[in-house]
Amino acid sequence: MGPCLGFRAVSSSGYATPFVYSSYTEIVSRVDAFAAGLERLGLTSKNDDGMNLLGLYLKNCMEWVIAEHAIFCLSGTTVPLYDTLGPTTVEFVMNQTDTPVVVCTRAELSALCEAKQTGNCPRFKYVILVDGVIPSATQIAQEAGLTLLSFAKVEAMGAQIVETQGHKHSPPSGTDVATFCYTSGTTGNPKGALITHQNIVCTTAGVAKRGVQQQSTDRHLSYLPLPHIFERVIMAGVLAGGASVGFYRGDPKLLLEDIQALRPTIMPVAPRVLNKIYDKIFAGVNAAGGTKKKIFDAGLKAKTEGLKHGHLKHGLYDRLLFNKIKTALGMDHLRLMVSGSAPLAAPVMNFFRCLLGIPVIEGYGQTEGSAAATIGHPDDVGTAGHVGGPTSCCEVVLVDVPEMGYFHTDTMHMGDQGCKGRGEIWVRGPNVFPGYYKDEEKTKETINEEGWLMSGDIGLWTLNGALQIIDRKKNIFKLAQGEYVAAEKIENVLNLSSLIAQIFVYGDSFQSYLVAVVIPDEEVILTTWAKKKEGAERLTPGTLSEASLQELCRDSALLKADIMAEIRNLSKSSGLKGFETIKSIHLDHDPFTLENGMLTPTMKMKRQQVKGKYQTTIDEMYKNSPFTASKL
Repeated sequence: MGPCLGFRAVSSSGYATPFVYSSYTEIVSRVDAFAAGLERLGLTSKNDDGMNLLGLYLKNCMEWVIAEHAIFCLSGTTVPLYDTLGPTTVEFVMNQTDTPVVVCTRAELSALCEAKQTGNCPRFKYVILVDGVIPSATQIAQEAGLTLLSFAKVEAMGAQIVETQGHKHSPPSGTDVATFCYTSGTTGNPKGALITHQNIVCTTAGVAKRGVQQQSTDRHLSYLPLPHIFERVIMAGVLAGGASVGFYRGDPKLLLEDIQALRPTIMPVAPRVLNKIYDKIFAGVNAAGGTKKKIFDAGLKAKTEGLKHGHLKHGLYDRLLFNKIKTALGMDHLRLMVSGSAPLAAPVMNFFRCLLGIPVIEGYGQTEGSAAATIGHPDDVGTAGHVGGPTSCCEVVLVDVPEMGYFHTDTMHMGDQGCKGRGEIWVRGPNVFPGYYKDEEKTKETINEEGWLMSGDIGLWTLNGALQIIDRKKNIFKLAQGEYVAAEKIENVLNLSSLIAQIFVYGDSFQSYLVAVVIPDEEVILTTWAKKKEGAERLTPGTLSEASLQELCRDSALLKADIMAEIRNLSKSSGLKGFETIKSIHLDHDPFTLENGMLTPTMKMKRQQVKGKYQTTIDEMYKNSPFTASKL
């Protein structure tokens, strides 16, 4: 077999090497050696539930995959931890699972030591460091009561065993738990979803039946978090197909460089990545103006029209324009792009179809359903705004939600879109998880007695039989006049604005209208918008083009007015009702991120944390707004 796993080394001068790969034969040998080393050093022990657990607390890398498959050889289970988790969440997971050993790097060691010292983790005793044991690491580990081992030592000891005695595997069954997937935890403690080997295999096979199947010549760049089920399913499909995987360097700012170095052929993406590239390209085109913009607009119009007829290529505009852009992005070898984890706007999807000349499709699923309940088909390049049809491993039904006015018998949506039913999306099949670890109550709230996974998402069947996500049953609130509002639906609409990078929509039963916190798109605002509006407003001191985003958010009435105008236009064109239209906004330059605790590791907004941060601002917006219930 060909290349399996690859990485980029960084020299002392800061330059990254090309990707260096190990073959499948080499990786299998390392997996076997690491498994034998774990056994020989007594690092495998079962918790009270009979599970042989191995923690994984590091960014995506070759050793992550080797360690996971090694514990699978011992009929064990992985407990992945996001590398952005703080000690409190680490402590919770370690307490709940009784994991005895964690593989990590020195960057995560301090959080593990703090969890050991402050939490009740008596079975947590060993840490295996991928980047080697040094005296300072040994000291803080000993103070916490932990024993350090290097990954290389475990592997080397195991290799000796394999060479001299051989090593017999004890593989798991399909119903055995392969991994814990701790849900993001937008509120409260995270829930540990138990994902079986059957779940992963059936999902991978079901997606392949829909035409999304890896080939041995494929290259995949692993940058989405491996603890998240989306990347795990992609990884399973890549390895099953004999394809190769390269790992990014762990820095989102260097992601584009890693893409350019790897030249992937298949690419799973989160919409957040595509939205940033989309905004950057359009900001550059608008700044260039003149003939370049006219050619770009003409090419995009021609290719968009071609999509309606199933055409992804254009002889003139591809050669003249689009091939150059995708080569500069490192995406010139792509043959398929799959978006997941959050909604992808139809204009963005169609733009990348035009730019790349390849199928760009969207899938839908949850952690509890092993990521993929539905997925678009690569042959369908003429439609957008939906997540395709059910994969072959599951059933999908829409269930009535009377309080929100959705019924499986509905034939119209928003007054002008025909459909074949609307309702809450329920999924059933071998891809559905068995439950949450040590949380029977939450399991019963999620899976009913007939085995249906109740998603909380609202969907409709299009006239062509595809699923379209239109609303959210959870995270809804009632306004003072009794109208139900789904904030996420409104946020998805307003995020289509090039001026808006992030938005938090808020309302409650004591208020009659909605307000929002808006994080403007820094690149668009400081380049395209500021130059276009130059001279229209004077700040103290300086002009629009001289101001920082922080100064514009604080002082520019024009920026606030333009964003409000965008909100009104998008709300109207998207068919939002009057009570779903934002009446007042606050601008802030500080984005919602993992680091400041406003986003989950899967880039979902932590609504309670955002609300807490801006509670005073929200109160002021309501206090000072001219809107009242009688005026709405």
